[in-house]
Amino acid sequence: MRYPTTRLHSRTSGMPVFPVSDVIIPKETAICITGHRERSIAPYRGDPELRAATVMAVKLVLSRYINVVMDKGYTTMINGLAEGADLWAADYCLKRKRFAKTKLIGVLPFLRHADFMREENLDILRRVERFADGLVTTCDVPNMRYSPIATPYTSPTLYQNRNYYMVDNCSAVVAFFSGSSRSGTAQTIRYAQRRNKPIFSFGIRDVYAIMDEVGTEKNAIIQKLDDIRFAVPKPEPSPSIIPQWQNISRGNSNKIIF
Repeated sequence: MRYPTTRLHSRTSGMPVFPVSDVIIPKETAICITGHRERSIAPYRGDPELRAATVMAVKLVLSRYINVVMDKGYTTMINGLAEGADLWAADYCLKRKRFAKTKLIGVLPFLRHADFMREENLDILRRVERFADGLVTTCDVPNMRYSPIATPYTSPTLYQNRNYYMVDNCSAVVAFFSGSSRSGTAQTIRYAQRRNKPIFSFGIRDVYAIMDEVGTEKNAIIQKLDDIRFAVPKPEPSPSIIPQWQNISRGNSNKIIF
């Protein structure tokens, strides 16, 4: 069942959300983000007192990877707005807007996705949704929620559909991935591999190696990040862009181009 676009809004921020069928993302210059959640990050040296420093280091390395890739001409970040790496990357993307041409497109797996988030992450989500360049959803049924059991208003494939949509609409993937084969991040990476998308990935052991060398101080880690370099293919030239709301392709369907 399709619902009118004007009825869709984020429950967290009240911002308008478009069904993916109503939008076009120029994938030639888009990257997507995937990564682990904070609770899956083991603290450096197994020391609980170093958990905050470990998370800080992960965020810094993630930001460095984003910069290296996007500095090659990828101007749009597609982000799944999940807790952990997704929201950290989205929050950094808003900061990147201050010094580089950058767009942020948030992809909601379902409209009530924030119901599953911890309270401390909701403020970040609200800010990200408010200042994103666009919000879309891969499930526009208002009361649908995730469940491992399918019912008329629950589905086990909501996150998978979101992940596959992001990969299909990007030309490169940035991942914080430490090898858990059962995670959503692993699922996204496997699908990106099948779709022949370049993947730029780091894991928690890479973060530990940096901390082994320079310690846990933020400035020392930032200086070390200059050593992180890798080859990134330049994005393919984008086709001519059709103005927003202009009739395109099939029938009388109007689409938004982000």
